[in-house]
Amino acid sequence: MAGTDPVSLGVRCERARHWASLRLDGELSTIEEQLLDRHLEGCEACRSFDAGIQVATSLLREAPSEVPGRRVAAPRRRPARFPLEARRTALVAVVALVLGALIGSLAQRPAVAPAPTRTQELSFISRDLEQLRELPRLKRTTTPIPVPSHPPNPPEGVI
Repeated sequence: MAGTDPVSLGVRCERARHWASLRLDGELSTIEEQLLDRHLEGCEACRSFDAGIQVATSLLREAPSEVPGRRVAAPRRRPARFPLEARRTALVAVVALVLGALIGSLAQRPAVAPAPTRTQELSFISRDLEQLRELPRLKRTTTPIPVPSHPPNPPEGVI
């Protein structure tokens, strides 16, 4: 691989070493395996790495499994507990919130107006009728405002 810059060579070697590890577990595609083989033909460091991990993997896979001499148990996790003081504080906060909401809703309730009696209903209607009868008798005291036919001049200094 003569003529390649050192940065791209490092990336290629890193990728080739990753692929060499994947090939041991049969997780490499055909194209990736061909690219790995081509890289290993020209890179002595990656070829040495590939040979080393193949030997180490075969030794580990051929070694007999070890059986522990004593039983190993993972410690049980206790559920998180809130101290009594924290529970009391939370309970007091909830009770205060509920009482505040209840008192606030009672204080904001609109006052109940007494239902109008029959005589009050008649007085409202008669007052409205009297106002309606006086409408034609009223004289117009205001004159209509003239509407200009063209827009007004802009203020001085504005173009």
